[in-house]
Amino acid sequence: MIIRVIVVVRNGFRFVLLLAAALAGTVAAPASAADRCARSAALDVGATGGALFSTVSPFEHFGSNRTQVFPHTCTLRQLTGTATPAVAARTSDADFSTPYISATRRRGELYVYGYRRNPATEGGFVAKVDPRTLEQEWRTPILDPEPADGWTYPGVMAVHGNGYLYAVYASVMVKLDPETGRTLARRELPEDPDGTGAAYNGLVILPDGRIVTKKIERGPCSTPPGATASAAAIGGLFCSAANGLPSKLVVLSPRNLRILSRTTPPEPITGRITAGRTAGSDYVYGAGSDSLFRFRYRRGDLRFDRGWGKVTYRTGAQEPGTGPGMLGRFAVVQTNFVSSDEPMTVTAVDTRDSSHVFRIRPFAHQDGSWIVSKAALDSANSTIVTHDTAAGKMAAIHLSPKRGLRVRWRRDLTSLAFSALVGPPRSRQIVIPDASNGGDQVVWLDEDDGTERARSETLAPLPAPGNIVTPGFGGRFYYTSQGGTLWELRPEAP
Repeated sequence: MIIRVIVVVRNGFRFVLLLAAALAGTVAAPASAADRCARSAALDVGATGGALFSTVSPFEHFGSNRTQVFPHTCTLRQLTGTATPAVAARTSDADFSTPYISATRRRGELYVYGYRRNPATEGGFVAKVDPRTLEQEWRTPILDPEPADGWTYPGVMAVHGNGYLYAVYASVMVKLDPETGRTLARRELPEDPDGTGAAYNGLVILPDGRIVTKKIERGPCSTPPGATASAAAIGGLFCSAANGLPSKLVVLSPRNLRILSRTTPPEPITGRITAGRTAGSDYVYGAGSDSLFRFRYRRGDLRFDRGWGKVTYRTGAQEPGTGPGMLGRFAVVQTNFVSSDEPMTVTAVDTRDSSHVFRIRPFAHQDGSWIVSKAALDSANSTIVTHDTAAGKMAAIHLSPKRGLRVRWRRDLTSLAFSALVGPPRSRQIVIPDASNGGDQVVWLDEDDGTERARSETLAPLPAPGNIVTPGFGGRFYYTSQGGTLWELRPEAP
């Protein structure tokens, strides 16, 4: 058995980002241990009557409101008895190229979602992994044969409240048996038959269990020969933003993936969609090419809400935004999902009154901006945690419903990933990869002031785009590298 122990690193240096493959590593795994995180140990794991399975990480951002707060997790001190532990690491023998996200279901169940370069012959995949050994148990491909040389783009996977797995890749959605990986239902989603390929980049599950997903069309696009899956995905994203072709929202039944309704938004939506509830009604939010708007959801149908928005969030040379998320009664979105010379703006809009809007530029004096990942949103602490890859900075922003937005702290950080917020509100911590030291290392930061508490060794030479470090049972965390490696990280007392 090989265990890597990493001491805490307090300061880092700026790192220039490129897209490339990461190196895989293999180790044998230790036996399973009892859950040392009291919050996940106390969790009643199982199917629910709602949107998502009751588990530590059923979905990329925990819930369809996309806060990125994982409530059944613990801080470093709760896990190890010390504020600044070491981090032990091990890897799976399996090749998960190109992994995007992992998720938990029952204790002892871990799933990895990823994609490869050719949609027709390789496609996306969902794999089941034994978290005790990190050995792959099964893998189910998701192929999208048309159009030829279509757009390979990662959607997402979710563990539904009914217990089944749902995954969307390119323009195909599947329902899988979580025990065997058998495909129980498959739906080819609407796309332009004369186009170059569509991507349904993400989904949300509403309280009644129905699924909403959203299309972006790539349009005319030249992909360099030999481009990696991630380079082709991001290159297509830039083409999609430039071409500005119409998006489509589709509502599906979780039972058989029958399409219940489809809606064209008033502007193309590049980033993910988000679900939220206000005054007893459910809404789906989207950040269009210029504006934030929403649809009211009722019984499988989406209707554009003409009484709220549209709210302009992008101006000048800024580029369209990432997916919005919910911070209490506010919807929050930021700009520059693709690169811009103009600094990023964060906008917060009151879901009860769309004329009540706050804006801030947390990195106003930085040259250039690019951030594929949305902000993390901690309503218990009225805090937005955001970062900008091109600026090489992270910031925590406080939201006051009366006074607006102000920056609490800033620090150096270079990442393409989403932040995961873990632990109880009073001692919340941020977990995120950081490439400032010359490669992707996972860091734990105090949300209160940005203090670094722990840092892993270098897990990949260059960062994986748009991932999140997924919390698991037992105080374990899962990082997936662009090169196809699944890492388990375990904070330990020195």
